[in-house]
Amino acid sequence: MAESPRRLDLRLTISGAAPFQDIVVELAARFAEYAGASKPAAQAVSKTVAAALVSSDGASAPIHVRLSAVDGNVTVTTASSPD
Repeated sequence: MAESPRRLDLRLTISGAAPFQDIVVELAARFAEYAGASKPAAQAVSKTVAAALVSSDGASAPIHVRLSAVDGNVTVTTASSPD
């Protein structure tokens, strides 16, 4: 995937229910790759996001996800909110 030459930001809100968590995990990996991370680093990002999302325990409450990258460093922030 081509690396982006500038700062990247992506924010989204998804349902905590399946299959949306899986979509966010995959999106985080692809975002990291696009930001310049190696395949192993992008996989680590996706595993970290998956672990963070486990806490929602399949609830349908919205999950807010923010992905940002500066100079190849990827930051992922997740937060849930009540229905």
